[in-house]
Amino acid sequence: MRLWHRWAFALLLLFSTAVSTGVPAAAQAPAAAAAAAPAAHAAWWADQRWRYAGDEEAEAAYRALVARESPWPEWHQSNLVSLPAGLRFQMAIAPGQPTDRPGGFGTFDRIPNVDYVRLSLAVKTAWKPAIDRVVTYEITAPLIADVGTVGPQIDVPADRYLPGGGSQFQMMMPAAERMQHLRVVEVRSIQ
Repeated sequence: MRLWHRWAFALLLLFSTAVSTGVPAAAQAPAAAAAAAPAAHAAWWADQRWRYAGDEEAEAAYRALVARESPWPEWHQSNLVSLPAGLRFQMAIAPGQPTDRPGGFGTFDRIPNVDYVRLSLAVKTAWKPAIDRVVTYEITAPLIADVGTVGPQIDVPADRYLPGGGSQFQMMMPAAERMQHLRVVEVRSIQ
């Protein structure tokens, strides 16, 4: 079948489905979100569906999660605090990432392995394709941060639901200023 025949057939099928169901094609978009990552959608649905009054509301929340990729749960209220000197935290680091160039997010959880980073800290492969180390930092000067719970993510290319649930904080300062508030305590490998 020629390429234009395939496109014409696909458009005809889409139009006829919308007409036969009486539902506009745009309103059928929720199925497209689920189709992009069916296993991830099913896992999210099993874990999160109970939070919503109806299926349409739950599906809208799922689509928003995939589109917005917020690091926070949808119910998160900004909680800016001053983290005190002496407080320690951990951060997963990518190969080649210098320890004196920390990312913007840390956790108060102990990071045992890469699976923990992916599942509990909900770090998508698009954000960090590889993770090889954990750095323990100590805060040396008060650090303003938004503190809360890691929100879930959908890693669409991997078709994987990342439930989150770990602790996290986001440093509220430019990357160039972070090490003025931190010192490296330990670096260890993880798999």
